[in-house]
Amino acid sequence: MHLEFRSSFRVLHAFKYRDRVSIMNDILHSIRSSMEGRKKAQIMQSANLNFIQTKKYLNYMLNCGFLVVTERETYALTEKGSKLLLMIEMQKIQSLR
Repeated sequence: MHLEFRSSFRVLHAFKYRDRVSIMNDILHSIRSSMEGRKKAQIMQSANLNFIQTKKYLNYMLNCGFLVVTERETYALTEKGSKLLLMIEMQKIQSLR
């Protein structure tokens, strides 16, 4: 019984949690990869988020001006969102040094 707990703890400990910037990065990458924008379900799937997380992050990013909703009801990057994505990528590169 004790051995089972140890092995299941190792499996749980192996999961890696993402920070908020990483999640926003995944959302921005998902949207940037599509010319016509992305639907909420597509973003949710590609960024590996649940519905509540997706709604929370999209609302936040809309309020900050990183995203807009198009006439086709898809999410698209703004210029500010593109700059944020570039800054995140630059920060990742610098952290590798």
